[in-house]
Amino acid sequence: MPNNFATTNWVSMKILWFLKNSYEIASMFNSDWESEFGKSFPVGSSVQIKMPQSWLVTSGLAYQEQGISRLVTTVNLDQIRGIHFGWDSYERLVKMERTEKELEESYLYPAGQQLAQQVDSDAANWARLWTNNVVGTLGTDSTTIDFALAAEQVLFALSCPQEGAKHLCLSSSLNRSYVKNNVTQFNPAPEISRMFRKGVIGTAGGWEWYRSNSLVSHTVGTAPTGGVTVVGAGQSGAALVVTGTNGQTINPGDKFTLAAVNAVNPRTRVKSPLGLKQFVYAGGAPWMLTGGNDTIPISPAIFGPGSQYQNVDALPANAAAFTFFPGTTTPSGLTGTISLGLSKYAFAKAFGKFENPESVERAERAEDPETGASIAFVRAWDQFNRKMTNRFDICYGFGNLYPDAGAVAVAGA
Repeated sequence: MPNNFATTNWVSMKILWFLKNSYEIASMFNSDWESEFGKSFPVGSSVQIKMPQSWLVTSGLAYQEQGISRLVTTVNLDQIRGIHFGWDSYERLVKMERTEKELEESYLYPAGQQLAQQVDSDAANWARLWTNNVVGTLGTDSTTIDFALAAEQVLFALSCPQEGAKHLCLSSSLNRSYVKNNVTQFNPAPEISRMFRKGVIGTAGGWEWYRSNSLVSHTVGTAPTGGVTVVGAGQSGAALVVTGTNGQTINPGDKFTLAAVNAVNPRTRVKSPLGLKQFVYAGGAPWMLTGGNDTIPISPAIFGPGSQYQNVDALPANAAAFTFFPGTTTPSGLTGTISLGLSKYAFAKAFGKFENPESVERAERAEDPETGASIAFVRAWDQFNRKMTNRFDICYGFGNLYPDAGAVAVAGA
């Protein structure tokens, strides 16, 4: 009987191909930083990436030196996922498939699809938690193209680079609600999307449209709009001192605006037509308000006038009120699916490269130079149980690049 695993890296290459051509949302996460984890020395479970400097323009001939102040972001390599299975000698004798085609259809393709789904689901959840901009109405699916146009306007007004594809990844219900009445508005999908990507619909409103099962439902905390206010004027940075009713909650991923704090274009630093600046609660767990002063993490950090990273026209005033999920009248406790408008500038992903043992039946690893994806495969003999074990393993993680200017959440049912 021929060895079905004789081709060099055949198994891991097949799984890698299934993986990278199956995910939708994770495909829009930038992998340029993946090489940081491939150095010859340990870098730890995370790497810090320095973002480009932003400058203020001076006036006149006098030398007016500015301090170099680089912002940093972190990419965490903290997700370890795998699919493991095996067969004993009797199962191999009387039950196992024999040809490469049978093995591929029965085991490899399903494994690649499931691993891709896990990466995509984790990416969608990351984007739900860290995307601060939101359009649409939570709990209601739009029937017009305005939500897509509004999402594209957000990216343009916040100076998201116009080169490169932008993907609008929709829930099946939002896709159905809109497309059934507007299908004639779509242009053909790009050739690469037709060839490889599942769920592609076409292009319209400045987006490539997809439908996705990876999108995550979001439940808003119980704190009502207007029920949380800022304590102390002039706060800036990545945290706010606030107050609200004891026992009410703010959930990870809750988006909000602050009264009289407007967005500015990050290049011109002029007030944006978007109106109030949108933020997201950036805590890792629901925050229960104490009724006194609470310090909550937010994203993006607030940079006021005079900063080279200015993103608002004024710092929040004392008692400035929160409006949760702008566009939704009564969001407190409401649940809805978060669709996503993504550019390559919003989020980063990185894959680690597991070391494989040598003294096993088979050990191989496949890497994709374009996306950085890496899959490790090990096949080993268990002599105590006369069993052949197989395992596929991947390690990956995510980080934020420019979610404020590169991503938009689309609230829906």
